[in-house]
Amino acid sequence: MSADIAYVPVPTQWLSQIYARLGELAAEGSMEGMASAEPSSFLSDALLKRMYEESYEPHRRLMRLMAEHADEWRYSNEIAADLELEHGTRGLAGMFGAFGRRAKHRYGGLTPWLSEWDSAREEVRYCMPSEVAASIRDLARAA
Repeated sequence: MSADIAYVPVPTQWLSQIYARLGELAAEGSMEGMASAEPSSFLSDALLKRMYEESYEPHRRLMRLMAEHADEWRYSNEIAADLELEHGTRGLAGMFGAFGRRAKHRYGGLTPWLSEWDSAREEVRYCMPSEVAASIRDLARAA
């Protein structure tokens, strides 16, 4: 991807409006280099396919689980429990960390999920947008 990307914290109540505006900009051609990506996620089908196919089974399981709960914010303890990880949230943090390092070096820092820190619960929560989830489900069926 040739376009520079800036990561900007956005209040979650504005997230859908921000995505809509980014989609408008992409449709206008204002986001050169990103027009082929899904406006709501900036992840092309080709990039999602690479992410899925280049993942070992534990990360594929994580992606399939996240896809089952599309557009749903889930806390790390819930995800770790669903994956039945031996080391719980520490194991999950390791998985997200490993994927994040791979994403940084191979995918321009993009991941198939959103994440944010919930200061009230002192825990990270994650969400996979429905457009991304649909692609992940298709890839899982094809594998």
